[in-house]
Amino acid sequence: MNKLLSTYGLTREPFTKDIAPPDMMQTEQLQEALQSLKAAIEGRSSAVVTGDSGCGKTCLLRALEEDLPQGRYRLHYTHNSTVNRRDFYRQLSIGMGLEPHSSFAALHSSVSQHIQELASQHKLRVILVLDEAHLLAVQVLEQLHILCNFEKDSKPWLSLILIGLPDLRETLKRNVLASLTARVPMRIHIPPLDADQVKLYIRHRMNTAGCRREVFSDDALLLMSKATGGIMRRLDVLGDHCLVIALKAKSNIVDAAVVQKAIQACGEAIQ
Repeated sequence: MNKLLSTYGLTREPFTKDIAPPDMMQTEQLQEALQSLKAAIEGRSSAVVTGDSGCGKTCLLRALEEDLPQGRYRLHYTHNSTVNRRDFYRQLSIGMGLEPHSSFAALHSSVSQHIQELASQHKLRVILVLDEAHLLAVQVLEQLHILCNFEKDSKPWLSLILIGLPDLRETLKRNVLASLTARVPMRIHIPPLDADQVKLYIRHRMNTAGCRREVFSDDALLLMSKATGGIMRRLDVLGDHCLVIALKAKSNIVDAAVVQKAIQACGEAIQ
């Protein structure tokens, strides 16, 4: 690893998942999505965020956490979506530091009361983020609108943020979920990067890792865009492989030939 860093003028791994929010590339799409999400929360509303896996939904959430004033909001995050209704509320209870009761009725009452207490006694707005929401059972989704019903001055005490794959939009069109969709009015979609944005993204990741020269050629970046479909997570995987292969070839740059070898090495990881 030290050899790779020194060869390409890096101070750390450029394509790591553990990137600090200030170092994230704020694409136009992510900036617009963040502003829309903040507007929904500040307006005491709820939102659905969709995008393909690896498109930046997690980056969006981390940027939101950085921006939220801690003295005004309490954010609860859950991503274990393949559970039944009772276990879902049990998971919420544990995440909120509440006693995990055995019955659904007791769990639901405990969570609801906690949300009301935070709002009325502590003046805190609750933001409930449900990641992988496309995996939630319809029976779980059906119950969520009840949590959005608690109001003060005709405004909800809770903002619900559903994050998932594009399939989530189709799920929410079901008639049985009409009450929920009426309470989650905002729709935010994060598209993949286009070819020009891929160039900016790869160069941004290299620059924030200390590189001060162009390592990836234009033809290499174009091929990376085509191979990954502009999905950031796939670009990270492919970019990492490209540097390793270029290092083994004792090349100071990553050209299209290196990318082609990296594509073969990555296989299904970038498909």
